[in-house]
Amino acid sequence: MATPIDPRLNSIRLNVASLALVCLTLAAPLLTIAAEGPAVGVAETKRIWRCDTDSLEDFTILAERAAKHGATHVFVSDLPKSRWQWDRDPTDPYPNWGMIHSSIFKLVVPQELDRWLPKDYALNNLEIVRKRCDILKRFGLKAAFSACEPGWLPEEVYEAHPNWRGPRCEHTRRARRAYYSPNIDDPEVLQMYRRAVAELCRQAPIEFFSVLTNDSGGGISWSQGLYPGPNGPEACKDRSFGDRVVGFLSAIQAGAADAGLRGVEIRLGGSIPDFEADAAAPRLLAGQYVKGRARDGRSAPQSVGFFDDFYFSNLYPVLGLPQPVKFAEHLSQLKPTAGGSVVYSFPDVRAVPLFDLMDHAPALQSAPLVTRWQVLRAVAASEVGESCADDLVAIWEDIDRCAAELAHMNEGGPILLLGGVNQRWLTRPFVPFPLELKPEERDYYRRFQFQAKGEVEAADLMNLQDNWLVKGFAARYLADQMFDKALASVTDARSRCASLLPKVPDDRTRRSAELLGRRLAALTCLIRNAENACDYQEILDRTDTSVKPQENALWHVPADPRGLAIRAIERREIDNTWELIGLLEHADSALLRQAPDKRGEDIFLLGPDLVEQLRRKVSIMLAHDNDYDRLFTRFN
Repeated sequence: MATPIDPRLNSIRLNVASLALVCLTLAAPLLTIAAEGPAVGVAETKRIWRCDTDSLEDFTILAERAAKHGATHVFVSDLPKSRWQWDRDPTDPYPNWGMIHSSIFKLVVPQELDRWLPKDYALNNLEIVRKRCDILKRFGLKAAFSACEPGWLPEEVYEAHPNWRGPRCEHTRRARRAYYSPNIDDPEVLQMYRRAVAELCRQAPIEFFSVLTNDSGGGISWSQGLYPGPNGPEACKDRSFGDRVVGFLSAIQAGAADAGLRGVEIRLGGSIPDFEADAAAPRLLAGQYVKGRARDGRSAPQSVGFFDDFYFSNLYPVLGLPQPVKFAEHLSQLKPTAGGSVVYSFPDVRAVPLFDLMDHAPALQSAPLVTRWQVLRAVAASEVGESCADDLVAIWEDIDRCAAELAHMNEGGPILLLGGVNQRWLTRPFVPFPLELKPEERDYYRRFQFQAKGEVEAADLMNLQDNWLVKGFAARYLADQMFDKALASVTDARSRCASLLPKVPDDRTRRSAELLGRRLAALTCLIRNAENACDYQEILDRTDTSVKPQENALWHVPADPRGLAIRAIERREIDNTWELIGLLEHADSALLRQAPDKRGEDIFLLGPDLVEQLRRKVSIMLAHDNDYDRLFTRFN
């Protein structure tokens, strides 16, 4: 029996030929603008800086440093999280990915969408970006903007406008429900983007766009890179990826041109298969890039540094651990290219050694290793004085080694993020029967745990957003080797930091060295926590919880080795948690990235009451200490 067709769809159904004609009619003025406008701007050598800031004061510091070091553009798009996306359904963790990204409709809400998108939130974001652009203008700099596009819209939008529904774009194993991005083959959707970009650029002249797609709640119809697989409206199924992308990128460029900005450059990246990018390249217009490809063979900007301080940092959530060794390596790997454009990313506006390295960027490009170390030593001497420079460089190298070891445990994200934060290893109790925890023992961490598929999977410490990176004894053994090497590097760094303190030249430098030592101590606790979690779950995985232990009255009955081992892990984790509590309680500066208030805590961000949560964790573990007797034979 045929499925009844919603009569509303009769008015919007288009065959492929008519849809293509409509899109070409709309695209004609866009293509003319894109082809004629950007010629001069695209030839410009761009040095684009990216660094998240928490205030206009910090952004001013960033802009001043960027101007001093020869930048041409600065990203202005790090904005307050769009918490409203998660508030729609707090039981689904997936919107936590989308709400960390900017998008055009989060700054300018088209009239057609103002029933469903929060306008006050958008206006606040637009004001932040406008003020940042004013600051950049004072320093002779231009604005760059990053976005996740086309970003998903609430279901109510598509109920009112069925022809706007594009592809499903969520990660199907990490989300509880379906999310749809808008259909960029639809002329009305393209017009909304064009008008929104025009208004954005009138308020804040943006001359460089970086767009992430097929990820974090954004996606392009029928792309093979979509998490749920290629999907989208049937009417545009046969349209080429290249034509679809050119239409979208041209709409953004046309919107900027409507605001008087010619030569706007836009690069599209994300989960795009190489064959789609290759096929799109010949169709691209001036100033358009897809995954580094351009029609004329020019390269998209090279990237240097650390894209952010959490998802691309193997040391998150620890604050302020500099990695100038890696940054210098990135600078040395820059290749001369046509246009020579580069995006420089910094984890923090206070990462002084990285900014100091920018003074040496030309000398470092393609430089031999000995030159790199000479530059690093010069930067270290400017930080702590000539007599302590070698010690500081050695500490930087130890930190780099630690991060490199932890990077081996990166599958879908850094292990300290996916485990310690996303799965709340830091704050959840390690107990043998986690499904038996009462709501008051579980809710404080469970609602901030990234787990979409139910309580059984949520109870598994090793379920990292539906990846099982460490599973089984062999995997645990290899993980322990990496954790132990990372811990050895941190231990060396802490030892060097302690020996540095008596030699530093002044009180300011001493305070900085003491803070670095405390942050390294916190990193030690986080790595131990990760190792304990892997070891703990591996023992549970090879224990049949339905079999009761056999005990009798005989003397000298040996205990089950598994019981001894898991109790030892429990004790290590309790002691480790108390050590972290002590560090946090006695710190005069922040050691870990935490939300400023309880409302701000989310799946990627620890709460302001972290110490209280850690204390609760220990109490719950001790309260369930005798539960191990239900699994393992005891000594007698």
